[in-house]
Amino acid sequence: MKNGNSLILFLCLAACSCTDKEFIETNPTVPNKYDSGMGMSVDCLKPTFGIIDEPFVVEGNFKGPVDSMKVYFNYYTNKSDPSTLISKRAVLVATDGKTILGVIPKQMAGRNQVSIVVGKDSIAPKGMLFKYNQRKSVKTLCGDFGSSSYADGDFTAARFKEVSNIACVKGTKGDNVIAVESWWNNRVSLISNDDNKVITLGQTGSYGTPIVDNTREKFYLLSHWSEDRTIKSYSRSDSWAEKSTGIVIQKSDMPGQIWSGAFTEKDNRYLYLMDTQAHFCQVDLDNMTYKMIKLTGDLPNQDEDRSQMIYSKYHKCFFASFYKMSGIYKVYQASDGSWRMEKYAGFNGNGSATGHRLQDAQFIEPYGMACTSDGELYVINRGGSFINKVVGDQVEIVAGKPGNSGQVNSDTEPTDARFNSPQDIAVDSEDNFYIAGGWDRTVRKMSIE
Repeated sequence: MKNGNSLILFLCLAACSCTDKEFIETNPTVPNKYDSGMGMSVDCLKPTFGIIDEPFVVEGNFKGPVDSMKVYFNYYTNKSDPSTLISKRAVLVATDGKTILGVIPKQMAGRNQVSIVVGKDSIAPKGMLFKYNQRKSVKTLCGDFGSSSYADGDFTAARFKEVSNIACVKGTKGDNVIAVESWWNNRVSLISNDDNKVITLGQTGSYGTPIVDNTREKFYLLSHWSEDRTIKSYSRSDSWAEKSTGIVIQKSDMPGQIWSGAFTEKDNRYLYLMDTQAHFCQVDLDNMTYKMIKLTGDLPNQDEDRSQMIYSKYHKCFFASFYKMSGIYKVYQASDGSWRMEKYAGFNGNGSATGHRLQDAQFIEPYGMACTSDGELYVINRGGSFINKVVGDQVEIVAGKPGNSGQVNSDTEPTDARFNSPQDIAVDSEDNFYIAGGWDRTVRKMSIE
């Protein structure tokens, strides 16, 4: 829907009006119906409720081309705090001067204010609300529950042994997925939503999570073991072929395992890595060098065999999970230039308690993480087989059931889904999630709005 189809969309324009009359034109034209003798105005919005990707129509009197128009759906992530207002801009498809046709963007559930801007003029009346209904589901994208063999092919035929790490990259039509099978099942695969196929990119190296740069057309991998830490690069322009950067991370600098890394939003030159002992470094991809960065603050006091680090553009910081500590850390550069690490969520022992992120929340072997464009942090509980969401100061369970492992999808409520030692989670450009299923032997897609 987002690219639009002029015929279908203008059928919608003709069918959806503020009157009770419906007329469908089989070969519609697009006349300019703007009345220059009247000021710009908004009469109504239809429908006044719906879900993501459905069409909507605004009726009124609008001057100019569609690219001069903007429609926003505004909502609060915290209704008691006006600073948390989020505006989601809708994709607009067409206008005829009397109607504007667009596609409903993803929002928070509830009645949200609609704003309409034409040129520099805001013309939406106060109290124009849209009731957004969230869509929730967990579905198997590819792989097969219980399978223990490799196979490329279309999504129905593809098979995995154990998907341990995952990331999203840019595709032709939307987003594609890079899946890594590690430990003793080494394989890097492209899961192409463009053509519904799984393609093996390589079967060498015990790699962690792909580190995707800001172009989303390039990613990096390195072995999590301490024996060989050569950073490898993969780019879309080279058909995702593996190449060596020549940069080797020395065991003497980072003796723990390295399972992940991240870029900030500033550029694609500096890649940041953290090992399972909280050693932190900055890699200069231009000069092919790296430097260690000293962290101060609340550092983990237990050695780990697996940890995870991501960067949140929303929070302007890194988050790191250490499963033996049962918690999530925040890593950031302070105003004096020093780098600090502090407790962010959990650290109340193993468990599934929800509530305030530091006072109440518990995790069971937290590992993979992903952060949406709205700042929602999602955390895989590898040992507990469930998924948490951290929003503001609150932690809740959004998928799976603590202590109930299994292999069950859910097309309605993700809390009815069951996972078997899930490993990692990634978010695409539309804030959909992909889950590395671990012992599920699958990659699943989760939509939780």
